Amino acid sequence: MGGLIMKRPASLICGIILLIFAFIQLIRYTFAVPVVVNGITVPIWVSAVIAIIFGMMAFWLFNERKNGLK
Repeated sequence: MGGLIMKRPASLICGIILLIFAFIQLIRYTFAVPVVVNGITVPIWVSAVIAIIFGMMAFWLFNERKNGLK
């Protein structure tokens, strides 16, 4: 069967979800949207750190998907 074969679809889906989360955190950081959790205000800089971490994890998953296990 010479059709399209999907390699590691879970890695693709997780990578896309992580990119979406990173983008949402980046938007919060850019527009300084206040977030309060249980009465405590979450600092804006936390969103920048989380956006970087999520972006790196997404890149790692996409890279792993492309290169495979070696």
